[in-house]
Amino acid sequence: MRTFKRILGFVLVFILVLGIFTFLLTPPSGIRVLLNQAKEGDYNVLIMGQSHAECGYNPYIISDGLDCKAVSVARRITPMNNINYIMQEANVDGKYKTVILDIDPYYWRLDQTRDAGTDMNLVPYLTGTRWVKYFKEVVWPDRFIRLFCDYMLTAENIEKTPNCVSAKLDPSYIANEDSAMNSVNKYLKSDTAYKYEGRGFLRGVNRAPDLGWGVWEFDGTVEQDNIDSFLKMKEYCDEHGIRIICVQSALIPSRLKIQNMGDVHDYFDKLFGSMGIEFYDFNYGKWEYLYRTDEDYVDADGHMMGDIADRQSKLLVEVLKSDNPEQYFYNSYDEVLAHLN
Repeated sequence: MRTFKRILGFVLVFILVLGIFTFLLTPPSGIRVLLNQAKEGDYNVLIMGQSHAECGYNPYIISDGLDCKAVSVARRITPMNNINYIMQEANVDGKYKTVILDIDPYYWRLDQTRDAGTDMNLVPYLTGTRWVKYFKEVVWPDRFIRLFCDYMLTAENIEKTPNCVSAKLDPSYIANEDSAMNSVNKYLKSDTAYKYEGRGFLRGVNRAPDLGWGVWEFDGTVEQDNIDSFLKMKEYCDEHGIRIICVQSALIPSRLKIQNMGDVHDYFDKLFGSMGIEFYDFNYGKWEYLYRTDEDYVDADGHMMGDIADRQSKLLVEVLKSDNPEQYFYNSYDEVLAHLN
């Protein structure tokens, strides 16, 4: 009995310490806020993806142009397996008719594990059998990193503890209100380059310090896990009568000049074409519809300022309304390069 009490005491203390560390160090969750909004709001179009999507597609313009009600649950770094479960949880009431998925090829080249502290733990936010499936398919293979240790024990994060606690105790965050994203983005220090305008949309307002971006060459392959997760999304959409549309946000011109995104385009155009999925690559958007310079971007990676995000959203509307969407795009990467400034 004494041994049992000691073991029980150890377990309780471990849980308490873990809970304290989690509260103090785990960043406030943007996914938590956005997912709640997508579930509770009167929306029927879901915008998904990573950071290029959250600042590249204006849900208000898309709503007005397509006579729908769009919301974005796009969030930086999110792996495809999480995107799949976020989509299914958002559609718990079966209200979504369209999913617009932005493809960031950088992440499709990577496996689906992510560093701790990147808002990857969906366990607290999933309901029904989705929780069980997520635990089996994601948490278990990921060695429980997302479940128990979604934070980094670093000096920088310890210094940010007061801001972390402040954000989590914000009444809007506790109530899962849309305005809580202001506290989340302030903690992440993205509030100087972006302004949150609601419905998941980050408007780029200032150029960020030039931190550079990792140059990578596309070798013609992606991680199979990402394809598998997308196929699960497609299967779900087919079963629930949801139209899934894949897009790629237009990158900064200087990047297009030194990195052959034509090979990337050809790969995904073929991949999604073989599945019967619409794919619109705005890197190929004709100049008269989507004129752009490097000054239209927050940084060298290709995160958009608000003006070009609005123009890209308007072009997306015209493409989706058109009986001839090909008219808005160049036919080859050579044509793309010929029109870059």
